[in-house]
Amino acid sequence: MGWVESPFQLLGAVEAQTSGALSRHLVVLPRAGVEPLSRTVDELRRLGLPRGVTVSNPSRVPRRVAGTLAIGDAFSGEVHRMLVHGLPDRLVLVDDGRSTRRAMEALVNPHIPLIRPHVAASRARALLARAALARLRRLARSGRMRVVTALDLPQPVLDAARNLGIDVRRHEFEWLRSLPVTDVPGSETVVLGTSLVANNLVKARPYVEWVQAVSRESPVTYWAHRREDARTLEPLGATPGIEIATGEIPVELSLRGVTSHRLITLPTTAATTLRMLVPGINIHEYAVPESWWQPGVPVAARMHLVPDPDHQPSFGVPPLSLIR
Repeated sequence: MGWVESPFQLLGAVEAQTSGALSRHLVVLPRAGVEPLSRTVDELRRLGLPRGVTVSNPSRVPRRVAGTLAIGDAFSGEVHRMLVHGLPDRLVLVDDGRSTRRAMEALVNPHIPLIRPHVAASRARALLARAALARLRRLARSGRMRVVTALDLPQPVLDAARNLGIDVRRHEFEWLRSLPVTDVPGSETVVLGTSLVANNLVKARPYVEWVQAVSRESPVTYWAHRREDARTLEPLGATPGIEIATGEIPVELSLRGVTSHRLITLPTTAATTLRMLVPGINIHEYAVPESWWQPGVPVAARMHLVPDPDHQPSFGVPPLSLIR
């Protein structure tokens, strides 16, 4: 059984199963009440799910799971409660983007809690996370834990994970790359939206002004992040030269046909995954300028949100000259 709470986790579960890292047949339970997840389920059903994968209707989290359990979000309170109620026979952690890297670091480093770095957890929540982390390490030490990801992990983390007993496997979006490509945006320049403002990590004004400046150089299709709110979408939607596209399904599904466009973005898993899905894609991924961060954002959260080291640009305000 797979339990997923986001569209990308759903893709991760499907790719893990088709890569042979899960059981022959996978039943995925999507979390109820997550509208973008429901839309992604509908899109995958329209495209045709791979053999051996069934996606059930939205569900509440099960309390106990026998057999193999696949999860995407190792930081989820729902997952933590599930682990505390009872351990599965075997656990597979499927892709959740950059959070997978952070979860792996927590598993192998006793000084890193299983809590998102930008979240100030209550004492009760911290205790629950500590108990869940202990359960995960118990599964790992008994050889009952596997991680399946498309992302590169630092070699020291890989070595430590394997020493702990975790089986780490890679996938390369084989199933997704086998699908027909989708329609592409009309604008030559696409800006990938971010959740950093909605999550109170980055100030809205400099970010909005930057996107508006990009649109003065070239008409822009702004591919909104599913968590964005009025702080970014209202001013951008009122800006001439910017067309808002709602990010109802993951960009890995919706932008697979983009080949000659320019994609501009702050740090995001999508920059890494789209490079895998569309070799040669023209992506400019920029570090967040220091002055954009909200006061009090922890250093750990900032370090978690840096560009892919293989494609890291200069720090500072993203220069418009690179998109001309």
